[in-house]
Parts: sequence; structure tokens; C-alpha cells
Amino acid sequence: MLAIVILAAGKGTRMKSDLPKVLHTLAGQPLLAYTLDLAQGLEAGRVVVVVGHQAQRVKEAFADRPSLRFVIQEPQLGTGHAVMAAAPELGDWQGPVLILCGDVPGLKRETIACLLSTHAEQGNALTVLGMDLADPGHYGRLVTNPDGQLRRITEFRDASEAERAITQVNAGIYVVNAPDLLTYLPRLSTNNDQKEYYLTDLVELMALAGLKVGFSLCPDPLEVAGVNSKEELEALEAQLA
Repeated sequence: MLAIVILAAGKGTRMKSDLPKVLHTLAGQPLLAYTLDLAQGLEAGRVVVVVGHQAQRVKEAFADRPSLRFVIQEPQLGTGHAVMAAAPELGDWQGPVLILCGDVPGLKRETIACLLSTHAEQGNALTVLGMDLADPGHYGRLVTNPDGQLRRITEFRDASEAERAITQVNAGIYVVNAPDLLTYLPRLSTNNDQKEYYLTDLVELMALAGLKVGFSLCPDPLEVAGVNSKEELEALEAQLA
């Protein structure tokens, strides 16, 4: 049985709107509805939605989905901090936890099925959804051993020239065994230039502890395109038309 945590607390400053980012509509539906529909299709045993900016407004928009568990992230100190906010709802969970983003509407069930099967077949504690890009831009790089085993995710701003040449990057979606997640979340620190808790740091923490971490590649990077501005929203709408 699968638990799902959906990160939906962001203000979405670049949207230049008072409306929470996850409530902006795509093809007539709020962005968050696409992720919630995906969770429903995966028959998750528990769905925890992390909200922050205008939390009540987001809750009210999905009042017709009574099984959702909403938690508040306040203040908002990064992706790791968001999952920390969800941790009390996962305390008794023993199975895998899928971590999704509320502003990624194009993700397909088949891609998540592949991620979950990779996680199970490799016996991983944590598996990252990645993608292979000819132009990897400012995405976090998937840094591996010579044998291809994932060792860490390095953010672009912290990456060496050799690491910036890596084309396999982080898509920001993860599956992690609940007991391992709850063990290593408290070990995250804000020792970085953003002074935030990075969920990506779990990869190196777990790998250094001897746990197995891996990744699965998304076949189409458009699936995991996040929406950060009205221009990106319009572009995605045009692709769906």
C-alpha cells in the first residue's frame, strides 16, 4: 500500500497573482486537481497535502475530497521542511511514500508505475525520478558512482564544471520507504546558501549510511514540467490543446 505526500504550500510569486499557485487553472481544472487525480488513480492508502500560502482557500477548493489529510507548512523553509510538516501523518506508515508536487499536472500514471517498480525491484530505500536532458540547465544533477549507483544530487549553484556536464537531472519526485524517511528527515540541515531544508540531501545522507538509493528516468521531460509563471501555464495549455 502506498502513501502519497503532495507539496502544495508555495506562494507562486512569479505567477504575479494573489491566487495560490496550485489553484490556477489548466484546461478548466486547478493545477492541484491533476496531482490529486493521479493519487486517486494510484489507489493510495493515504494522501497528505502540504499547504501554506492561503491554506484555507486551498482546503476549501477541495472540500469535495474528504479523504485528504491537509497539513500546514509555516514558515516555508524548503522541500525537506514541507515533508517534515507531513511526517506526523506518516508516523505509523510502514510502506513506501511517494512525494509529488502540486504544480506538475502532466505526470502520467505509467511513469509513476515505472518509478515504483524500479524502487521495489532494486530494493531501494529511496528512488528519485530523473530525466536525461540534452540541455540540463539549472536542474540538480544526479551524481553517480562509476558503477552507476546514485550517490547524491548536487544543485546547479553548487556543482563543479564536471558535475554541470551531467545530463541526468532531478525531476523533484521521489519514492522512499516510510521508516527510512522518518529516520533521516530530522538529519537534514539548513547549511546551504538558501538556509532551507533540501529534500535532495536525503540521497547523500542515506547513501553514506549504506542504504540503497537509485533513480528511474522519465521518458518525456514535458511530463514533469512545473508551472512557475503565467507564461509557463499558457505554454502548457497550448501543448494540451
